[in-house]
Amino acid sequence: MCGSHLSGVTKNRDVMSEELIATIESELLPTAEDVSLTVAGEPFLTPKIARFVDMAEKSQSALQLNTNATLIKDSELVRRILAQASVLKISMDGLGEVYESIRVGAEFATVEANVALLVRLRSELPRDKRPRLAICMVLMQRNLHQLVDMVDFAHRIGVDRLEVAHLTAFNDDMDGESCRHTPEKTDDVLRAARTHADQLGFRTHLPPLMNGKHLDPALSAKIRLAAKEVRELSPSRLERLRDTFRKKRRAARWAKKAGGTVPCQFLNEGVFVTLEGDVAPCPMPGRPIAGNLLKTRFSEIWNGEVLSEMRRGFLTNTPMECCAHCSQNLARFVPSDDKTIRP
Repeated sequence: MCGSHLSGVTKNRDVMSEELIATIESELLPTAEDVSLTVAGEPFLTPKIARFVDMAEKSQSALQLNTNATLIKDSELVRRILAQASVLKISMDGLGEVYESIRVGAEFATVEANVALLVRLRSELPRDKRPRLAICMVLMQRNLHQLVDMVDFAHRIGVDRLEVAHLTAFNDDMDGESCRHTPEKTDDVLRAARTHADQLGFRTHLPPLMNGKHLDPALSAKIRLAAKEVRELSPSRLERLRDTFRKKRRAARWAKKAGGTVPCQFLNEGVFVTLEGDVAPCPMPGRPIAGNLLKTRFSEIWNGEVLSEMRRGFLTNTPMECCAHCSQNLARFVPSDDKTIRP
């Protein structure tokens, strides 16, 4: 289910060079609010993970990690990561045997215990140091029937939310698992999960129905979730909330000057750096490479033609193909060109 795995990146087990790490530390970290160790493999397998944690601690950047939680243990490193992280996401695509049939080689009982350990270790941190914990699930034919149970599981084990995404079929072999083949059944399950999450007052991010319509929480659930957020506000979360409002104001001023908005978070706020130093706007399939940090300064890449052209595409309603059909299109941008309108 991972483009990096299918491309062979994770199979090579390459490690980022010290030269590139030093460049990232000097050019990106001084102004970085978040450092995400994710996408190209399991972060707890890299021999340099402690080096990245050091960098985040020195720059006071918040860590974000996606992990399969198979290697979590009560260690100094895990405790440091939790103390420095703003969010830690755990990939779990089902329960019991269904999970083990998807995550081949992993044991559900072990991962369940490791997630419970993360919840416990987080609870031991000062309130202002506690990161958000989320379980992420890729929805497919094999686990569709477990979605409501996954809402229960995530709520019961003590994470903050469940995030669900439709399977991206990178090749024909994967297409059989896509929920697009059973649209009515999929929509019924998504609606049931939405209803159950609202009843529990548990934050659950669901993918859209098969017709593209999003299932937002009921008004009563929104009120309960908002009240819970207020109760759990800490100084650090309050500061991040202020930062969010400041960024929105800056984006609004920029949009006014530019004559339109760019609804992509990646193009506005960050980039993806590969193990070789290539800078891409995001980790999504089909995206172009904007430059290489070992050859070009980051400021020149950020303001360069590739990223500028991608932003310009949104402003002129002629986005690049990779943007027009992006599964991370959270702003629900729909281009006017009949050839790129999604069904």
